[in-house]
Amino acid sequence: MKHEIIILGAGAAGLFLAANLKQNALIIEQNEKVAKKLLISGGGKCNVTNENINTNSYLCDDYEKLENTLNEFSYKDNLTFFQEIKFVKIRNKQFFAPNSKMILDKLLRENKSKIILNTKVLKVEKSQECFKLHTNKGEFLTKKLIIATGAISYAELGVSDIALQIAKEFEIGFCDFAPALVPFTLQKDEFFMKNLSGISTDVVIDDRFKGSLLFTHKGISGPVVLSASLFWNKGKIKINFLNDFKINYKENKQASTHLPLPKAFIKEYLKANNLEDLAMNKYKDDAKNIINRLYSYEFAPAGNLGFNKAEVCKGGINLQALNENYESIKHKNLFFIGECINVAGILGGFNIHFAFASAMKLARYLNKENI
Repeated sequence: MKHEIIILGAGAAGLFLAANLKQNALIIEQNEKVAKKLLISGGGKCNVTNENINTNSYLCDDYEKLENTLNEFSYKDNLTFFQEIKFVKIRNKQFFAPNSKMILDKLLRENKSKIILNTKVLKVEKSQECFKLHTNKGEFLTKKLIIATGAISYAELGVSDIALQIAKEFEIGFCDFAPALVPFTLQKDEFFMKNLSGISTDVVIDDRFKGSLLFTHKGISGPVVLSASLFWNKGKIKINFLNDFKINYKENKQASTHLPLPKAFIKEYLKANNLEDLAMNKYKDDAKNIINRLYSYEFAPAGNLGFNKAEVCKGGINLQALNENYESIKHKNLFFIGECINVAGILGGFNIHFAFASAMKLARYLNKENI
């Protein structure tokens, strides 16, 4: 049987596309359940969008194309689709649902397409004017093929790199997946931070990302670190631990009391630099220079915790290899949407928003084509 549209992947992008199509499609999902990653996102409360959606919050290879997509699907459009859900608006203008299942239920209610589970795609090839899918449950033919299979973070959720396999087979430009929104590990000079596991403090990283940093037994994490990790590609990062606080070296209070940081952090930092916890007015110039480094503490992370701890991946199918409707420039009727594309956003609802925005862009094109 030949299908008009097959969607690979019943995650955020695939289900949102199907929910907005005027015609039915066949959705093929390799897992035993749909939207496993969507259900755990946002701590089970699914942060679907952010009031500050803009291209500055993303890493990609074609910002003009990304901007066009975001302009056509704003955070208000996103909330309108889920209008019956009462979202909670919190820090950084993020919108959380009461629970992720409410998001999934809405997507499934709007979806009239058939979903086949436990079906793994082994290979895709072009067969005349159709695409032939070889799976563990036989062959499928389709005129239009949409790849919405995501990336390879959270391996325990049953992830797949089939999108890159297809891109390689059809000679479509892509970048290998890499972990993003992921904690950093530390080199020897920063091992003192491991003694602070469980302690958090607000910082600014690279003069750009502001938020909470969490020390762990393996390195540093927290929202600000995860967002900064998206743009890190080896080399140094710079952390301002003191924000706008003005140090007073005439103060009689001890450093661990005067400085607006957890006392344990100050004591470990001083110890790591062979300094004592003295009254601020007791420190000499060399010691002051070491303390002042807290305004601009530079170091190179050893690496990150990898795909299993990454919330998303950067890399994927290059936007430059796709037209404005997310169709392969080389191969008509072959489309890619969602996280399998070389677009990744910072923490705060940006990635789910892009999954929905790219799906909506394609849905509008296919609906118009089908009139």
